[in-house]
Amino acid sequence: MGTASVGAAGGASNTRAPARPRGGLRFIAWVTESAVFQVFIVLCIIANAAALGVDAHYGTANPWHAYIEQADNIFLAIFTVEIILEFLAQGPRRYVANGWNWFDVIVVGLAYVAVNPAISALRTLRVVRVFRLISAVPQMRRVVEALFSAMPGILATFAVLAVVFYIGAVMATTLFHAEEGFRDLGESALSLFALTQFDGWGDTISRLQAAGYPYAWAFVMGFTIIAAFAVLNLFIGVIVDAVQETRDQVQAEIREDVADIEEDVEGIAEMQEDAATVQKSILEEVRALRAEIAALRAARP
Repeated sequence: MGTASVGAAGGASNTRAPARPRGGLRFIAWVTESAVFQVFIVLCIIANAAALGVDAHYGTANPWHAYIEQADNIFLAIFTVEIILEFLAQGPRRYVANGWNWFDVIVVGLAYVAVNPAISALRTLRVVRVFRLISAVPQMRRVVEALFSAMPGILATFAVLAVVFYIGAVMATTLFHAEEGFRDLGESALSLFALTQFDGWGDTISRLQAAGYPYAWAFVMGFTIIAAFAVLNLFIGVIVDAVQETRDQVQAEIREDVADIEEDVEGIAEMQEDAATVQKSILEEVRALRAEIAALRAARP
């Protein structure tokens, strides 16, 4: 009976769902997730960007060019080692599933292509490594993710703006066909775009009115109000809405992580309770065996 009770208790403990595999090597994950490592990578990205800027500003004839080239190779090696460590820390499945990891691999891969000194155009790809600052800083990552999530709304707003500009260009070309800047659809579209940026807004109205169009102000003001104040501000609204949605998603993910941690803690507590139950059953069995042994000894002639 005692063995059965122990087995039952042990069975209750063994039927628990195993912990979720997190993949990767724990020590390397601890290293890559530490604040020191992350700050070091961010500082390397900033230093690399500054060195490339100095090299581009002063040209290859500057006295620091050779040192900048050596530093560039060192930074490239650091970023490569970082990718390898991240791969080992996360494991193949988790690493491949993260789009930002693919972004880092592509950016560093382009940097290897840019190492070729024979093709000067490829050398400009070295500065692409600065984009890694986005993936290294969580706040910047969230902004980019918000922009991507807002892309459908941005494209729809751009389509509305294109329709508004087309209608405005046709009307402006028809009304002011003899005036410079409105002689065809292309010139009219460029002029209207400049008006939406308030570039020469008053001068354009004065020039058109002086040329014999007394109601030009009504068209220019109407188009500017519609295009600049209404449609263009839709871009801001779409992006702000996407940022808020991304923030809500991040908060939901944090809540899920907290729930997972609480579940893990509850599982550990239940396992400890099961272990205590098993230990208690074993102690009871030992006491029963001792009592049986004592009884047998007492009954011995």
